[in-house]
Amino acid sequence: MIIHRLVAVLLCASAFAGVDAAVAQTKAKPEKDIAGSKDHPLLQRFEGSYISHYAKKAFDEHKIALERVAFDYDAQKLSPFKTQTVEGARTTFVYVLPKDVSTLEAVRAYEEEFRTRGEVEILFQGSLKEQQLDDGYNRFIDAIYKDTDRPPNSFMRSNTDARYLAAKLTRPEGDVYLTVYAALHEFDDNPDLLPKGRTGVRVDIIETKPRAQRMVTVTADEMSSSLSKAGRVALYGILFDTNKTDLKPESTPALQEIAKLLEQDAALKLVVTGHTDNVGSLESNRDLSQRRAAAVVAALTGQYRVAPARLQPFGASFAAPVAPNSTEEGRAKNRRVELIPF
Repeated sequence: MIIHRLVAVLLCASAFAGVDAAVAQTKAKPEKDIAGSKDHPLLQRFEGSYISHYAKKAFDEHKIALERVAFDYDAQKLSPFKTQTVEGARTTFVYVLPKDVSTLEAVRAYEEEFRTRGEVEILFQGSLKEQQLDDGYNRFIDAIYKDTDRPPNSFMRSNTDARYLAAKLTRPEGDVYLTVYAALHEFDDNPDLLPKGRTGVRVDIIETKPRAQRMVTVTADEMSSSLSKAGRVALYGILFDTNKTDLKPESTPALQEIAKLLEQDAALKLVVTGHTDNVGSLESNRDLSQRRAAAVVAALTGQYRVAPARLQPFGASFAAPVAPNSTEEGRAKNRRVELIPF
């Protein structure tokens, strides 16, 4: 009788277990991309993976680690370490990889894929197991990534198997930065973002470019103030297409304010100076900047009836940069028109 009851209990338990398994299988999150997400055109995905988090911003900053994060126990604070903050169009992903993929394989695969796009420089890489990132107390995550207790970073904390890669792709149209943080998720928290026992990869891609010009056009009064205080005024609202000298329609507000400035001060004479970045030769850019400056003068004398004797065009090429030409952001600052009294 006892044996019969035991068998019955086991059979009943087995039946319930089967039901529970079926329910769990029904409730399991489908392994498909989150709504609205898509791969970045510069980086294909790992075969068999899916996107569980996706965010895109037209202009944002991103901190990149350039060396290990160390803690000074005597001072009870982080020791100084090298980082780099880049700005531009930023896309962030969390990819959930197939069950048999290690963090090493993940990082190597993303590195190889990125290298197919051109000249790539590895800025920093390391393994958490070998304490190449920090000493194992989440200090790397806390120092490099923001909002570490929330998606998309929650799976990145407290894992013992994790790897980081930072790389830079150099392109004429603007540098691209890639950071990859791959971690084997060892906990049950946040299974919607990353199931336990799976390798997840946070990928950030930053395409450096100048911030979209959303500032109010520099007014005639502001130009006058800058001329009095600094002896010059730099304008970024006078726009041309690449290697072109035709003024774009968006330049009209800036031209109107220059004309107003000259109208307010009948004695004012201006050197209209064109500046370029360093893409191309010094002489080709000198010619381009001269012709652009002449186009501004022609617009002011033709459309706004400014006396030609009050304006002098001058092309400075890339001889007077205001920022490094090593990044697209810096090159954008160097492409400008300056007004200088004479």
